[in-house]
Amino acid sequence: MAEKLLIRALKGGKSTKIVTLNGKNMTKMPSMLEKLPGLKTLDLQNNRIPKVCPEISTLTQFQDLKLREFYCEGNPLFLKQPVNAVKHEDIWSLQEITSRFIMNQLAEKDPFLMQAVEWYPQVRNIISQGRKCAICGKSFLTTWLECVEFFPPSKNWKISRNLQLVPLRILICSYKCFNQRDPNLFGIAQV
Repeated sequence: MAEKLLIRALKGGKSTKIVTLNGKNMTKMPSMLEKLPGLKTLDLQNNRIPKVCPEISTLTQFQDLKLREFYCEGNPLFLKQPVNAVKHEDIWSLQEITSRFIMNQLAEKDPFLMQAVEWYPQVRNIISQGRKCAICGKSFLTTWLECVEFFPPSKNWKISRNLQLVPLRILICSYKCFNQRDPNLFGIAQV
């Protein structure tokens, strides 16, 4: 049901100003919101959304929506419960180790690897799935830990008085980075 409403909004394209998905039993934020540059009001109240979705993965992209109104009350977005990491060492697969090395070397514009990747489409396909760690900025393939960071909503948004922070999905590459995180970054755990 919610997807149909969003698809209808997407058909409106740049002229769509309001998306109301109040009480649609959604478990994640809708994707493709960035395809609605004219969006001014986003109403996601009374759903089951635990975090900002991966499609809107950075604070900048989320705030670039240029929302004037954002409503998200009635969702479990704001459960700020700390998670203690018990794992002391990371054990990565050979594919993860190799992918991290290649992605980080490509980021430094290693000419040999840049040329070699052109010859191996399988490798190019695997490393295209890489992500950047929110803490150290290095590339990784397998998400070590999914976290949530709470940030204040844009000053341009019209919001209810009790909305002080909005959760944003953050990915971390290792235990070491998890221990260097900001105190406003919380690990997501299955309960």
